[in-house]
Amino acid sequence: MLRRSLALSVVLTALSLTAHAQETRPELVTDRPDFTESSDVVGKGLVQIENGTSLEFDDTGDGRRRTVTAPLGLVRIGVSERVEIRLSTDGFVSAPGAHGVADLEIGAKVRLLHSDAWGFDAAVIPMFTVPTGSAAMTSGAYDPTLKLTYAKTLGRGFELSGNVNFSRVTDGAEVFGQRAYSVSVGHDLAGGWGAYWEAYGFSRLEKDGAAAWTLDTGVSRGLGRNMQIDIEAGRGITAAAPDWFVGAGFALRGRGFGRTR
Repeated sequence: MLRRSLALSVVLTALSLTAHAQETRPELVTDRPDFTESSDVVGKGLVQIENGTSLEFDDTGDGRRRTVTAPLGLVRIGVSERVEIRLSTDGFVSAPGAHGVADLEIGAKVRLLHSDAWGFDAAVIPMFTVPTGSAAMTSGAYDPTLKLTYAKTLGRGFELSGNVNFSRVTDGAEVFGQRAYSVSVGHDLAGGWGAYWEAYGFSRLEKDGAAAWTLDTGVSRGLGRNMQIDIEAGRGITAAAPDWFVGAGFALRGRGFGRTR
């Protein structure tokens, strides 16, 4: 009886600690499926893996062109309550006339402002590409990007967020500056679902190219406190952007290292 009581006590204690850790984890906030990166970090000692796939369609005079990208992977590692390390890649890209593995991206997210004190959230994401991709997909250079993020709760379940990005892009022998902008409105739906509506665009995708703007929307649903699934669809509204795209993905969160408070 003593052994059974001790065993039961250990089990109940472990369950209590696990439940407490689950309850005190921050809400699961992902940087997918929309283009806009959130202003939240994953939290100290937590690791969050986000993956997805997308299918783009472009109608040309020669017919419809399709580009498939997967797994659109992002690993977020919580270093502190304000800082996370980020590793990302588009994975394997299959486009007309070219296919292969994309470059790796290394970066961090640093939370600058919190809505509790400032009325809105803000963060900065410095990052750079590493030329690890295949010959058809690599830029062959260490191209830097700086992303500035913001988010503000509007009430009635709505939230406004957006990004302003500055990049140096290497495309073969060409090197040029690129800016990107986004604005997104999110809203909670019934049954644990959430939705967003977004507009985003690039100043140019090529050195002498025109601006590329897209409208998109999507839904996501949390499965418990540590998993999310999502789907998305978008329509290019300028000639330089893809005509249509669809995508789907998921996110998983777990204990990485250290102690989660």
